[in-house]
This record gives sequence, C-alpha cells and structure tokens, in this order.
Amino acid sequence: MRNRLKVHIPKVAFRRFSEKSKADQAIGQAPGTLIYTGKRIVDKVVLEIYSYNEEEIQHKKSLNWEEVRSESKEERVNWINVSGLSNEAIIDEVGKSYNLNTLLLEDILAVDQRPKAEDFGENIFFTIKMFHDRTSNGIEFEHVSFVLGPNFVISFQEVEGDIFNLLRERLLNSYGKIRHKKADYLFYRFIDTIVDNYFLVLDSLAEKLEELEDEVMDRPTNQTLQKLQKVRKEVIYLRRSIYPLRESINFLLKTESKLINRETERFLADVYDHTIQVIESLETYRDLHSGIMDLYMNMASNKMNEIMKVLTIMSTIFIPITFIAGIYGMNFQHMPELGYSWAYPAVWGLMLLVVFGMLIFFRIKKWF
Repeated sequence: MRNRLKVHIPKVAFRRFSEKSKADQAIGQAPGTLIYTGKRIVDKVVLEIYSYNEEEIQHKKSLNWEEVRSESKEERVNWINVSGLSNEAIIDEVGKSYNLNTLLLEDILAVDQRPKAEDFGENIFFTIKMFHDRTSNGIEFEHVSFVLGPNFVISFQEVEGDIFNLLRERLLNSYGKIRHKKADYLFYRFIDTIVDNYFLVLDSLAEKLEELEDEVMDRPTNQTLQKLQKVRKEVIYLRRSIYPLRESINFLLKTESKLINRETERFLADVYDHTIQVIESLETYRDLHSGIMDLYMNMASNKMNEIMKVLTIMSTIFIPITFIAGIYGMNFQHMPELGYSWAYPAVWGLMLLVVFGMLIFFRIKKWF
C-alpha cells in the first residue's frame, strides 16, 4: 500500500487566500468587466430621480430601476442619483439604459480611480473624491462619479448620504437659476459643491494641526505621535485626490463638447481657481504638519537628553563615592584608618563633601 503524502495548509493562510478582495478579483479581467473594488457593501441600492424644468419638478425614490427610468423625460433635465455601487447588475442596467461605455462603468466601480474626466462624445464622464469630515473618526473618503448627457446627469455614490442637500432644496423650491439652466449647469454645481466642501475639510485639518502643535509644545506622548501619523495619512490621501482634479477640470474647460456651453465654462473656470487655492492651502498644511513632526522629534530628543543628563550627573557623582568605598572595602590586614574610632564618620563626611562639591561645580557650569 502506497504512503499518501499529506500536505498541511495553515488555516490562516488558507483563509487569506480564499477571502480575496474585489480589487484582487479585478486583476486580469477583460476591459470593461464590472467589479466593485470598494469595501462599502450596501444591502439595497437606492435610486433617485429629479426630473424638472422651469415650471415643475417630479421627484421619485425607489429600489427598482424601471420605476425610476420611467420618470425620466426627454423634454426635461433629469438628475438620476445611484446610492450604492456593490450591486454591479444595477450599474450595468443603468449603463445599458443610457448607452454608457463599459470602460466608463468600470471606472465608476473602481473606487481607487484617480479623479479624471473623459469625453465619450454622447456623454462626459467625471469622477472625483467626496470628503466627509467626521470629528471622531477623521476624514472619510467616498468615490463619486458623474455622467453628463444632453438632458441628464447621473451621479454614482458608494453609500447613501451626501453633501447635495442644498441642491435638492433649490431644485424642489426653485431657488436661484438652477431650474432655469440645462443639465451642464447642474453638472457644474455638483463639482462646485464638492470643491467648496474641500475648504471645510481643510479648515478642520488646520484645527487639528493647531491642537497637535499645542499638544507637542506642552506634553507630547505616544498618543500624540499616533495622531500625527493619522493626520499624515489624511494629508497624503487629500493630496492624492485633489492634485489630479486640476487636470480634470482643465480638461472640461478645453473640451469642445457641445454638452457644455460657454456660460458654464466660465463657472468651471471659477471652480478651477478654487481648486488651485485648495491645492496651495493643502501644501501649506503639509509643510505645517512636517514642521510639527520635526518639533515632536526635537521635543522627544530634548526630553531624552534631559533624562540622559540626570543619569549622567548621578553616575558622575557616584564614581568618586564608589572609588572611596572600594578602597576601604579591600581586605588588607594593615589599613591604619580602620583602627581609628573617627574613621567611619570621616569617610561619610568625605563622601558628602565630594557630592556637594560636584553639585556646586555642575551648577556653576550650568549643566542643570
């Protein structure tokens, strides 16, 4: 009977191999394969539509795409909002209804996609990062995409809940000029709202840095270093998410697409200026964070130097005392001082005199 070779596979390694992320599954797939690469899995994809013109507006919220699609009117501007990207089938259904390119849909589901803009002729694709400032959990990042068509704007979000409530109020109550404009103006307002929200996030980041600077100056701890590292990661991701946005908006300004009229281009130019301002502010906060980190390292080094100074002084004081104690601790038979009655207090007095003498010397030298 043949001996069977038993191969032992560690359970932890097998679990890691079997539980591959969606991003790993997307590697090697054909272009246009729809795989959501994020971690925000939602049970139900919420669909919402605002179909409006100057006189009226219709709003519907549903979990069924056909119900939402039926509310779209060609003679109106239609905003379709998709909250939840984990159901690839619904994303594919939306794409087929509006004849969206599969590469466009793939970028919608790729949450690590850098901000970019593309002109597909019949529509314009724009992806951007939306930030949510959570005071306790820090800054949360969300992948958001927009598709501009002749009479529609489709927005794709990872989860329900965004920063567009003011736009919804203006649409429903006909405030401002948004109901009097075409779809490209609504498209611009989405981008402008997200960029304006960047300023609020940067203000919050500035407050964190100010608090950390005070904490480093007063009493830095290991928790302070952890906070600095967390803010560092936020700054890095902000920089990675905002820098490409300048190129994306510049692409919208230079495109000759008929979907964006000249008036909207002027508004987009203003958003471009705001983006430059955000980038400059972010660079300032990045330098400020680096300065605080250097300050923390210097404070930690100074604290270590103070500790080493105290230990060195203590060691230096005990060196002559140890020398004296070592001499009189030797086991020689003929040591005249051992026979004197005053020898013991005399040695103690000598030791104390040496200690106080060295302390006075260190004080004169301003070593402590």
